[in-house]
This record gives sequence, structure tokens and C-alpha cells, in this order.
Amino acid sequence: MTDTQNPVAEIADYLRQSPLFSGLDEEQLSSIAHHAHPLELKEGQSLFNHGEPVHNFFFVIEGLIKLYRQSPSGQEKIIELENPGQTFAEALMFNDQPVYPVSAIAMKPSRVISISTRHFRDILLRSPELSFRVMGELSLRLHELINEIDHLSLMTGRNRVAAYFLDQAALKGDDFHLDIPKHAIASILSLQPESFSRLIKELVKRGAIEIHDSHIRVLDPDELRRAAGII
Repeated sequence: MTDTQNPVAEIADYLRQSPLFSGLDEEQLSSIAHHAHPLELKEGQSLFNHGEPVHNFFFVIEGLIKLYRQSPSGQEKIIELENPGQTFAEALMFNDQPVYPVSAIAMKPSRVISISTRHFRDILLRSPELSFRVMGELSLRLHELINEIDHLSLMTGRNRVAAYFLDQAALKGDDFHLDIPKHAIASILSLQPESFSRLIKELVKRGAIEIHDSHIRVLDPDELRRAAGII
């Protein structure tokens, strides 16, 4: 981006990266960008809270956004982590008088684009073909989430921890740093922090990994696959 780039054009450039907006023509995309605005969040800054009325959905430019629910006892469950290039809360535009079912907070300094749900829905109402494309994208994401839930429900805690490390190694190599706190990873894997720590120690004892603070090194990929229930 150059210093002279139009802010609306800049927002449109970012939105083109998302499959959700891939079916929009230039006029529609420019219209969406005119009704959107960038937000900068500090680490720990809230974006929205559970129960607040929905007026916008969001696209992550950089950083990491945590979507979570808190039980009456104060226990937190992480629902999803949103990375750069991802959109979230867009499906809520199809509800009548929607409220956010989760809270959102920045886990690190982040930039997001806030997009008007009302304006985007108006564009969809004027274009049935675009509506079907967007519903198809949302349906695909829903199936992915359902498959993930089914996958997790069939795995033991040991399987889930080992599979998580395998996924991280596939993305970053066998020597990697955990980008989020261990208690957050435990929540994602539906584990208590103490259970997560115990299972990490077990993998270390089995010679599958070694760990120093938040730095993980995979020593025996096959042993890690066995722990994940893959072989």
C-alpha cells in the first residue's frame, strides 16, 4: 500500500482476500468498503461482548482475535481463534434482532475491518445469485466446524494434544513456538490446564517432544502420531 492509496480502495483490497467476498463485483465491493472501517486493538482489548446487538461483522487484517464464552462460575471456553484473512460473526446478519453469542477480544495487537451487516445484507437481497454464493461459503464453514467437533468428540485428551502438536509442526516445522498461552490451547482442546500440562509431560516422557517454556521440538514424529491415534 502506498501513502496515497484511497482508504476505501485499501479496505476493498483486503476484503478481496476473503472467499466471502469473492462473488462481489467491483461496484458491490466498493459499496461494502464505503460502509466499513478499520479498527486497531491493543492486546486484551475487547471488540464486542456476549449479548450485545449485532451491527457489524469483521475481517482480520493482522493479529489474533479470540471468540469465547464465560460460564456463570467464570470459567472460559474458547470457541474459535480468528487469524489474518478470516471473517467472523457474518452469519448473524441472517438472524432477526441478532446478538453476539460470544465475546471477542484481541490476544495480541490486532487490526480488523468492521463491516456493516445491514448494508451487506441489503446487497445480498438485491442479488439472489450472490446470496447463494455467500450461503454456500457459510455452509462449507459450518460443515468444517461440525467435522471438527465430531473429530474432537472421538479423540481422547492425549489424541487431541498430540494432534495439535502435529498440526503446528506441519505449519511451522518440527521446531516451533506456541503463539498463544497454554491455558488457551487447553481451552481449545476442551481440556483443563492441569490435564494439558500432564499430557505434555507424558509426551515428553515418551520421547515424542521436548519443551522449554513455550518452545516445542518434535523429536519422534511417529511416536507423536501414535499418541494422536493416527498410527
